[in-house]
Amino acid sequence: MDRFFPTDDIVAERSQNPTQGSPFPGRRHEIWAFSRLRLRLPRPLHPRLIGAGATLLVAVVATDLAYSKSLLVQWENFSIWLLTGGLLLAMLAGIALALDLALHRVPRIDWMRFLGFALAVLLSVLNALVHSRDAYTAVAPQGLELSVIVAAILVTLGWRGWSVGARLHPFNAQEIQ
Repeated sequence: MDRFFPTDDIVAERSQNPTQGSPFPGRRHEIWAFSRLRLRLPRPLHPRLIGAGATLLVAVVATDLAYSKSLLVQWENFSIWLLTGGLLLAMLAGIALALDLALHRVPRIDWMRFLGFALAVLLSVLNALVHSRDAYTAVAPQGLELSVIVAAILVTLGWRGWSVGARLHPFNAQEIQ
């Protein structure tokens, strides 16, 4: 019974000689969950959020096209829901990017990619304002054009991945601490 439920005497004896009765003699064992708390994640968070938000913003093109062909109002509602979700994820991605920079998960910002994503977000905010209009004018002329421009920007930027962090050249790579 004391193998599974050690008594106070056995606990005191093990604390004096921690390797006694261990499957690995000569090593001190600790509970892993409490011995090494990992507060840093190995990879940045912001690329995942940017990718998810970009997916929603690119899907707006499909719902705008469906609305312009069928004139069913629900497609316009789907468009504004996708725009809102994409913009919320963009906001969370901005917070995650600041956190990644503070925790040194990203060495520095690639400003051209950052400005491209920022332009896509600003055009999406404008697109959300256009979609807030009533009836056919909410989508048909300007809403669809803005959706296509945003989708083109995001697909072009997303071709190399969703990270805003600058990539180090493989021959001049420096160790980041």
